[in-house]
Order: sequence, then structure tokens, then C-alpha cells
Amino acid sequence: IAEINDIASVATEIGAGLRARGHTVDHYYPRLVGAKLHPNIKPITGPVRALDWLDLIRRIRAGRYDLVHIHYAYLGNIGALGGFPYILHCHGTDLRGGTAFSRPLIANAIRQARHVFYSTPDLAGWVLPLRPDAEFLPNPVDTALFAPKTAPSAHQSAWVACALTEVKGAGRILRACRLLAETHPGLRIDAFGGGEYTAAFRALPNVTLYARHPRSRLPQIIDEHGIVIGQARLGSAGMAELEAMACGRPVVTWFNERGAYAEPPPFFSAVDGDDIARIVGRLADDPALRDRAGAAGRAWVERHHAVDRIVDRVEAVALAVIRGEPIPAAPAA
Repeated sequence: IAEINDIASVATEIGAGLRARGHTVDHYYPRLVGAKLHPNIKPITGPVRALDWLDLIRRIRAGRYDLVHIHYAYLGNIGALGGFPYILHCHGTDLRGGTAFSRPLIANAIRQARHVFYSTPDLAGWVLPLRPDAEFLPNPVDTALFAPKTAPSAHQSAWVACALTEVKGAGRILRACRLLAETHPGLRIDAFGGGEYTAAFRALPNVTLYARHPRSRLPQIIDEHGIVIGQARLGSAGMAELEAMACGRPVVTWFNERGAYAEPPPFFSAVDGDDIARIVGRLADDPALRDRAGAAGRAWVERHHAVDRIVDRVEAVALAVIRGEPIPAAPAA
């Protein structure tokens, strides 16, 4: 199996799990030339990306893989152009950030895939009209790496786990931080800088911004805080929120996809800045509640996002595609 690209370490986790079961898995990373350019300018990088895609196709063909697992929607066109069977894995921005130029490419990649996974429930609205058989596959969380070392009650601080951008609801989180500066001036709030709201957060007396650290430092950073604030706009949980919950931290976020799981996740769901501030303040005032909520959240992640559970499903779908058999019915998330 060839894994192309990696988003939030999902391909890394799945690849490691498949190798542990005796499968040969190789990773390929496209040269994402111009990835940080404005979406309307990115098409100018097309010729360079086309050459990279042709090289990837050549290497994948040379590897004689039974199947290719491609992460990020429009990259599925590597499989379509190469003419080899592929599973497409959609992750979020690849669909939400579609433009007039990229949407036809995305649609083509989705239609030609042997099977399609999407990693958060809110993506169903983009994927299902094109592929009614597409499947929500929860992201695998390494609960051995992301595990609590200390109790949430040991820390009087909050960590903002999402990017400080509009799409993540940073404006709502900013209002919450302003309110908390008045109601809970002793509560320290930390975040990574980056995004259009960075300057506004930096101006607050109760917020400290840090440069981004390597992913390997995230478990320690999360563990140094008693409360985690996640995205406040998308309505679905990403890896940042799930990994924080795996670390045994209560997570305040906007989650409105309760029907996506057989058992609703124990997030503290907040709809706006006032709501975030109220819930964070309540958690700050109640150390025992922080500990109870953190333990419940970690147990839920272990039940629904454990690596083995996700690898089970990818392996079952992959074997069905390789053998030319119908895709087995998906278990409840």
C-alpha cells in the first residue's frame, strides 16, 4: 500500500498500524508548491505540480502497489491520472477551501476513487452529493502518546488548541478571553501565534502567545494546562480537540454533530464568546469538575478514536478493493 501525503499524522498512524499487521506500506509526500499562496493564485503553480505528479505516478507504478491511499481531496487526481486503484481520504480544508478552479478537480478525484473516507462529520455535505457511499472515518488518536501525566486540577490555565483564524472561530475565542480577563484575571491563557487574529490576542493582558513547537511537544504542552479551548465555528472536532481530550483535559468547543457518533462526545459545547467564557470560568472554579470531565473525555476517545479501531476499518476496505469484493458495511462510529 502506498500512502500519499499526510494530514495531522493520520497517514502516519494508519501506516504504522498496517505495518504492524504485516502489510508493506510506503509513504510519498508531494511537493506542495505554493501551498501558502492565496487560493486564487495557486493555479500558477500548476505546471510545477504537474511535473511532480508525473514523477509520483512513475514511482508508484514502479512500486507495483496493490492500492494507494491518498490524503487530501484534489490529490486524488494523482490516482485518477495514474490509473491505479485508490482510496481517497478527505480532511477538511481540502473541501471547505475549494475554489472555482479546484472544485472540478476535487469532484473528479472523489468520483473516481474506489472508496472515500472523510475525517469529520461536517464534511458529509461536501462529499455525499458526489459519493453517497462515502464514509465518516474518525481520525486515529495515539492514546499512548497523548495521555495525561498530571491531573487537570493541578493547573489553573487554559490552552487555545486551534489556529487564530476566522475559520476556526478565533473572533469568538477572542471575546471569551476579553471577558475572562475581567471575571478570572488569574487564569492564564496560552496559544500558538499565527493567523489573522494574532495581534488582537497578543494585546490581551491574560494571553501569552508562543511560536509553534514540533508536534512531539504537543502532549507536554497540553498537559501543562487544566482546560483546552478548541475551534468555535466549524461544529466538528478536529485532531487538536481530540488529542486534548485524549490527554484527559476538558475541551470547550463548538460541536453540533452529535448524531455522528453512536455515543455523543463529552465536549463542553459553546456557541459564542460569552458561552465560551462562562464555561471556561465554571471549569476554572471547579477543579474536581475538570478532573471528572477530563477522565470521561479520554475514555470516550479510547472507545471511538483508538488507532486499532481505525486501522481495522482501513484494512477491511483495502482488502475488499484489492480482492474486487464489495466494501463491507461500516461499523457505527
